[in-house]
Amino acid sequence: MTVKKDTILLWMPAYLGFHSMAWRQEAGRRQSEMDFDMVRRQIQIAERGKFHAAFFADTVAVGVYSADVSMEALSRTAKASAWEPVTLLSALAACTNNIGLLGTVTTSYAEPYNVARMFASLDHISGGRAGWNVVTTSHPKSAMNFGRDAHYGHGERYERCEEFFDTVAGLWDSWEDDAFLRDKASGRYFDPEKLHSLNHRGKHLSVAGPLNIARPPQGHPVIAQAGSSVEGRAFAARHADLIYTMQAEVKHAKTFYDDVKAQAADSGRNPDHVKIMPAIGLMVGRSRAHAEDKIAALDELVDPVFGMEVLSSYIKADLSGYDLDGPVPEIAEDQAGSKTSQKYFLDLAKRDNLSIRQLMQVAARLGTAPGSAMDIADMIEEWMEAGAADGFNITFASDEDSLEIFVDDVIPELQRRGLFQREYRGRTLRENLGLPHPDNRFVRGQATRQARRTLVPET
Repeated sequence: MTVKKDTILLWMPAYLGFHSMAWRQEAGRRQSEMDFDMVRRQIQIAERGKFHAAFFADTVAVGVYSADVSMEALSRTAKASAWEPVTLLSALAACTNNIGLLGTVTTSYAEPYNVARMFASLDHISGGRAGWNVVTTSHPKSAMNFGRDAHYGHGERYERCEEFFDTVAGLWDSWEDDAFLRDKASGRYFDPEKLHSLNHRGKHLSVAGPLNIARPPQGHPVIAQAGSSVEGRAFAARHADLIYTMQAEVKHAKTFYDDVKAQAADSGRNPDHVKIMPAIGLMVGRSRAHAEDKIAALDELVDPVFGMEVLSSYIKADLSGYDLDGPVPEIAEDQAGSKTSQKYFLDLAKRDNLSIRQLMQVAARLGTAPGSAMDIADMIEEWMEAGAADGFNITFASDEDSLEIFVDDVIPELQRRGLFQREYRGRTLRENLGLPHPDNRFVRGQATRQARRTLVPET
């Protein structure tokens, strides 16, 4: 009998709901996307359901779509205003006890020292529950917010990202885990031999260090990465603990899973310590009919002009000259921006034989699909048994009631099938994900030098 492994579940909050028209619901309980009390109540529901972590996405420009989406189209959504993740997660840390707190900060338009301090602080505040979603940024308007006329090219973004991440990780290792003595009798607060300066000087960055905050409780906060490009997979295989990906069907997800796990092994890592987390967008109902009715009501609110602009931004092609009820044409692979979203929507169109209009509606709902508790549990079990995922990053089309239904109905069904945890297994996010405490690079270096001195006496 095959032993089933527990599914990792991350909840990705969406302001008023992931569906672009969720804000137009007449029954909406939240009047503003900046309602902290609502977010607090929701993350406590997710914690009650034993979600491993909440995963907050981010962008550093107005809107979540590309620069091709006009301000007129954007004005019809609630996607233009959102929290800065680390600030929000610090507040939520005080309202929760066990759930992990993952936030996005771009390596394209940030400074390593600041990023290292922010996530080290969050890890201390939360008692070891912090995670950093490492991303590069391709939105041209983001570049203009940080003194650049255009964003970095795809290759350069990942080159900078690699150096940025290594610098941040080195800063987290500034202090050894037992560096702080706090010995009142001797008057020694910390051991200066256990404080290390990074002194990094590279192609893109120059950072001296050391970091002026103790090493995070987890050693390093959990590292998440989103991206399915060649460069993105390679970076994730070398460094990420969690990999967020968009996959339209099991066979493609399985190919992605096997490729990244193999790359992780080739990099000298234990593949079990690299968790693959496909995204799932859901509209959860008490029955399938209930869920379908809810998503259909939102789809009816989609303006066609807005829908077409959003679709074009994802698939990197203008389809306005085509018959809306005709098939989606062949489209060349985007070479400059995000390849992940383009591939997801085009794969979905092929798999389900969608018309342009139908794909436009899917884009407006950002890929979310309706289902009952049994539907969703069946899908999760199928993907897990196929070896296509270690878990899922879940968001909901509407934040009206889907999270509550998921916690009350879906999670007990997953637990009944032996697919999900009944209790948190540790205190830190790393412990709950089954991830090791990272070595400190400076201690590791000292051990290596000591071993060499033992084997080859110095003259």
